[in-house]
Amino acid sequence: MTRVDAGRTVVAYDPDTRRLDIRSGTDDTDPLCTGHVDVRVADADADADAASEPTLALDVSIAPSGTGGVDLTVAVTNRSAAPVRVAGVDVVDGDTPFGPADRAFLHGYQSWTPTATLRLDESFPPEEPANRPQMVDLAAPADARTSHAVTALTGDPGELTLGFLDHDAFLSRFDLRTDADTGRTALTAVCPFDGVALEPGECREAATLRVDAGRPVPAALAGLASAVGDRMDARIPESVPTGWCSWYHYFTEVTAADIRTTIDDLGAWNVDLDVLQIDDGYETAFGDWRTFDAGFESMAGVRDDIADAGYTPGLWVAPFYVQADSRLAASHPEWLVTENDDPVDAGARHGPMYALDTTHPGVTEWLCDTFATIVDEWEIEYLKLDFLYAAALPGDRHDDATRAEAYRRGLSAIRDAVGDTFVVGCGAPGFASVGLVDAMRVGPDTAPYWRREGDAASQPAHENAVRNVLNRQFCHRRLWVNDPDCQLVRTTTALTDAERESFAAVVALSGGSNLLSDAVAEIDRDGRRLFERTLPPVDGGRVGGLPERAFPDRIVCDRPADGGAAVAAFNWTDDARTLRVDPANHVDNTGDSLASPPYAWDALGPDDPAHGRLSRGPIERTVAPHGCLLVHCAPAPPDRRPTVVGAAHLANAASQLATTRWDDGTLTVRLDADAPMELVVATPGARRATDPAGSEPVTDEPNGSDGAVTVVATPGSNEFQFE
Repeated sequence: MTRVDAGRTVVAYDPDTRRLDIRSGTDDTDPLCTGHVDVRVADADADADAASEPTLALDVSIAPSGTGGVDLTVAVTNRSAAPVRVAGVDVVDGDTPFGPADRAFLHGYQSWTPTATLRLDESFPPEEPANRPQMVDLAAPADARTSHAVTALTGDPGELTLGFLDHDAFLSRFDLRTDADTGRTALTAVCPFDGVALEPGECREAATLRVDAGRPVPAALAGLASAVGDRMDARIPESVPTGWCSWYHYFTEVTAADIRTTIDDLGAWNVDLDVLQIDDGYETAFGDWRTFDAGFESMAGVRDDIADAGYTPGLWVAPFYVQADSRLAASHPEWLVTENDDPVDAGARHGPMYALDTTHPGVTEWLCDTFATIVDEWEIEYLKLDFLYAAALPGDRHDDATRAEAYRRGLSAIRDAVGDTFVVGCGAPGFASVGLVDAMRVGPDTAPYWRREGDAASQPAHENAVRNVLNRQFCHRRLWVNDPDCQLVRTTTALTDAERESFAAVVALSGGSNLLSDAVAEIDRDGRRLFERTLPPVDGGRVGGLPERAFPDRIVCDRPADGGAAVAAFNWTDDARTLRVDPANHVDNTGDSLASPPYAWDALGPDDPAHGRLSRGPIERTVAPHGCLLVHCAPAPPDRRPTVVGAAHLANAASQLATTRWDDGTLTVRLDADAPMELVVATPGARRATDPAGSEPVTDEPNGSDGAVTVVATPGSNEFQFE
């Protein structure tokens, strides 16, 4: 018997029986999971002898993770004289005491697949059959709830988080089956080998599984993501992109003329953006990426216009997803993933769609040539790679490789061709992409509406995008930078003002990529102001309400320079609700919190000064359906001096306000930003700014004691005088 006590997590393993026992080190009651380690062969009926002992030997190593968890690694050795095709290793195949009323964090297969914490007697709505190749892992069992790469169970028995640490060879998953009669849940941690042959004498390790018991789920998920990022050399860019994308207004009808109109309109607006990205519509067919539809004569001319205007040229490509009527499919049917010699169904789009076999040497050469053209000849500097899941579909391939190996082989060929070009993954098996992408779409597409009744949770909708963005915040700046998808701030959609504001708050406080996708001419003054208030990006905030809710209902973005914060409280229901934010829960007050409660400023409240947007203590008001109460908070100094409370910036300039100092009537603020920013300064008592040209009052004096002014801080050091 091997027993490892890591303090918080205790794992025992008996190599003779392959029995595994997982407990919380802080609880001597029932185990959180008991089961076995097992290996499954492919087509066991036809290969029964190979499946029997001692043909395949298992060696299980157990070690403390160094962070209170325990790591399990299973090695499989073929002791027979013939190859054995391995279906997978069940690193844990066991039983847990978690019942229907307890909750499970279910992590989706790819970018668009729903991710949330649900009760164990709940499921996401089923996918339409035509969408299943896109949205679900077709190799996963249909009778189980499946979570990919990571899962967590939480409830009366305690908390148990499990996640695989290595994703370069296996599309790992967790299969959960809850029995309402027994009140227990079966759990299988699966490392799929996808039927790859193990040669005589060959030994191969499954992905290491980290077990973390008794740790709060948000902390356990963050720790797991950090470990994965370290092991897989995650690419974490210093800054995240801002920009404009053609998709959500022009869709496939985009033309070069539309791009040039957008360049002119953005220039007239004078909004500070990095990237101008051309999305789907320039090509004649999926697969024929170096051909041009009627609206584009070439890429070089429009690319030069983008660059000459000061923007980074960006392009959308779906490299592994092939239209049946494309030239590529007609010329090279041998390059496609097949089943029984027919191309596999890659999910509907423009008629039948197929998947490239990225293990074929001809495909590798084609990928390198295609992206050399895009990056070297067209000089594209930002790439959005979409529908990437296609390379990981089950099927027959040129080489004997796992699906994850095939997927990473194709993505690695692209990375080798494009060098350090910024790459956004989309429609992608996320964890298998770590180290090869700079950013990752973490949810379904946004859309010109909040939801569409009857659609699955993977389909385009603001509601679906929000759910995934909040639940996958633990990935941000650990595996990549998150891409929440584009903001839509024009008034010609079905989105309400509250829905536009809440998504803007999600984007601003979560710190991910920030792109706009409206026809600029259709954005009114309020829409432009809302988008401007989400710029520039911050490092990122913390999500609250996970794992208690499927839709976490808070984001907190701390401002390290002075202990301030931005707190977004959301009403995701379909009815108006009263929400409340108490700044005392989010900032450490420097004075007596009872005598001098911290400041709060309603950053999305009505502009009417009588509303009293500045407050000492909690702010409470009614919030529209799908809306947001956004409060900027700051400690109240004991000497009742002017202090920065809020900002026009929705995330409260959390990463831009570098230092503040008060000295004998002068408030010194250092701003780490490329452009001026408006700050809201509380002015206790009778203090007023002495430079009316540089500041203006924004509210009356709440309770007759504290007022506020806006000041415009420029990059670098600023001094504001008060008397």
